[in-house]
Order: sequence, then structure tokens, then C-alpha cells
Amino acid sequence: MLSRLMLSLVVIACLAFPTTAITAPLTLPDAIALAVDGHPDLRAAEAALGVARADSTYAGTAAFNPALEIRASSGGQSLGSGTESVLEFGVSQELELGGKRGARRVVAAARSRTSAAEWDAQRLAIESRVRAEFEHALFMQERVRSLDELAELDRPVVRATQARVRDGLVTPVTGRLTELDGLRIEVQVRRARSDFRQAILGLAQAMGRELADSTRLAGELAPDSLQAPEDSVIAVALRRRGEGAVLRGQMNERRAELDLAQREGRPNLTVGAGLSRERRSFAGEDFSGDPAIVGGIDGVSATDNLWTARISLPLPFWQKNQAGQARATAEIARSQATYDRYSIQLRLDILAAIRQFEDATALYHMYLDRSPRVRQDLGLVRGAYTDGRIALDSYLTQKGRLVDTLLAEIEAGDAYWDARGRLEAAAGLGLAQLNTEAAR
Repeated sequence: MLSRLMLSLVVIACLAFPTTAITAPLTLPDAIALAVDGHPDLRAAEAALGVARADSTYAGTAAFNPALEIRASSGGQSLGSGTESVLEFGVSQELELGGKRGARRVVAAARSRTSAAEWDAQRLAIESRVRAEFEHALFMQERVRSLDELAELDRPVVRATQARVRDGLVTPVTGRLTELDGLRIEVQVRRARSDFRQAILGLAQAMGRELADSTRLAGELAPDSLQAPEDSVIAVALRRRGEGAVLRGQMNERRAELDLAQREGRPNLTVGAGLSRERRSFAGEDFSGDPAIVGGIDGVSATDNLWTARISLPLPFWQKNQAGQARATAEIARSQATYDRYSIQLRLDILAAIRQFEDATALYHMYLDRSPRVRQDLGLVRGAYTDGRIALDSYLTQKGRLVDTLLAEIEAGDAYWDARGRLEAAAGLGLAQLNTEAAR
């Protein structure tokens, strides 16, 4: 509980002050937690997920958009001097048929699931990249420490040589040669510190936040080998990589969109109801010549109120949304082709990463097996020269070979952690977890 509280305080401090240095050594779990919390890519994925959820809510709402109709006409009669007018009021509503609203719900739900898969894929990708960058930076930090030890062990030799120059036991030229040989290690130290600084920048980019140059990492370097067959690694990657889930979700979207397009091709009915008010009037002179009317008539008017109901169906209803159906079918084919390309490319990437990692592992372990003996021999050679048991030329020759071996070990370690990071990124899992899951 206390460690969680401390991590929460670190997260809050980093969010409030992005450039603040992390005073405590940064561990891999803390780096992943800081990266996931507030990463720009995850915030963008969360925004897209919110849009998809809003669309899903809207898709389940019944369409209610009645249309109000008003029509009026007025004019004279052709057989008299009176007038005639018509005033109509009506309301109509289109009814969705064929399960269109349900199909839209299915499409919106599929898009929400795809957006959730995209968010999860972003999180997994961030964790994988942070893990690879952290392990590489941790090795760079260890490389700086190892080279510092070599430089520190070489300084007494330089001081002993300078003392012999003052005593006249060796020439000044020989003393300068010793200093230049020590300078070689100092140059390696400076390069290692520069590489470590770049590694911290790479880790900061993976985490989505700034890290100070003074940031130090905590953890153990555990060089390991791949203990699973290639096909098992590929199967685990296809199952665990988030990109595959996203592509499968997109294929489900396309199928749902095809079903919607087919349903959109079915016609909708429009129903309506209205009131029609008709008014007619006749003048008196229209009846004055009629012998049946005694004394004539001044005029007459009549009003009729008629209730109307109507149903309309679009024609031709069998050719609707043909383009939408054709596009949805083509999108399914494209999504399937994209997934097939992803599967093939993932297999090739993993095979290439496995081969590179196996070669780097074999070379690195070869140096690691000899490293303790080389370091012990280096100490013995320095002690022999300091005590005067061997000459400077012999010391420089033996020391050069031993140091070259240690520098080659460091280069092999650099290649190993690069290859390991590539394999872990391709598989989407750390090496230990990959070995465990592939062995099941």
C-alpha cells in the first residue's frame, strides 16, 4: 500500500511538473505506470473511444422526425361568379422497416469494440516500447559503470608510471604512452555517458514525458535466451498483440456495415394524416334565372371538412443503396487482405527478430563466460606492473588485449539488448513472459 501511495505521488508530481527530475531510481514497473497514466497516444485513443460510445448511444435512438405540411389554394368557379378555396393541414412520419435501427446498433457496438481494442493496443505498444527502452537504458547505465571501473583501475598505473619517470626509471615518452593508453578508456567513458543520455531520451519518448539527464534506473540485468520454438512465439504474438485484435474488430465492423447497407436497400413507408377544409360560395345572380327559385336568392356558401390518411412507398424500391452494398463488400475484402498482410508481416518480423536475437545471445554469452577471468587477469597484470615485475611494454600489450576483450563484451551486450528489445516488441511480451506462455 505504501509503495502504491508513493507511486501515485510520483505520478501526480510528474503530471503537474513534467520536467521535474525523478530523485529516486526509476524502476521498470514505475516507468510503465507513468507511461500509461496520461500518455498522449492513450489520451487520443480515449477520445476516439468516447466518440464511438456516443455514436452507439445515438444509434439506439428511434428516429422521430415528423413533417408538417400546409397547403392552401383559392380561385373562382368556372360555371359561376362565386369562389372556391382549399386549406389542408397534415403530419407525416417515415417508418424505418427491415431492422435498420437494430443494424445501426450492431455497427455502432462493433465500432465501440474496435475503439476499445485500439486503446488496448496502444497501451500494450506503449508498455512494450517502454520495456525495451528501459532495458536498453539500464544496460547503458551499467556500461558507464563498467567503463568507470576500468578507468579507475587504470589511474594508479598512470600515477606509478609518472613516478618512474620522475625517478628516471622510464623515459618521458614512455610515460606519455601510458597516459595516452589511459586516455583511450576515458574516451570510451565519455562515449558511454553520451549513449546513456540518448538512451534516457529514448525512454522519455516511449513514456511520453520528459526525463532529466540526472535520472537513474534501478533493476537487474538478466541476460536470458529464448526457450520456445518459433511457431509458438508466432502463435503467442498473434494472440497477444493488440494490432491483431484491432484488425479483427475492423473486419467485424465491415460485416456489420454490409448488413446495414443491405437493410438500407429495403424501402421505408411514410404514413401521414391530415385535415382538408374546402369552402365554396355562389353569388345570387347565379340563381336569378332559375324558374324554380321564386323571388331569387342572395347567395349561398358551403364548407366541407375532410380527414385524410395516406401511405407512400418509394419507387423503384428494389434498387436502393446498391453503391453502399458494393462498397461494404469491397471494404470486407480490403479488411481481410489487411489482416492477412499483418499476419504474414508479423511472422516475418518475429522470425527475423528470433534469428538476430539467437546470434546476439550466443555471442554475448560467449563473452560473459570469459568476463570474470578477463577481469581477474587485468587486475593481475596491473598489479605486476605496479610492483615492477613486468615491463611497461609487456603491460601495455597484455592490458590492451584484455581491455579489447572487455570492450567487445560491452559491444556484444549492446547488440544483445537491442535484439532482445526488437524481439519483445515484435512479440508484444517480455522475454520471461514469452518463454512462459509459449511453453504452455
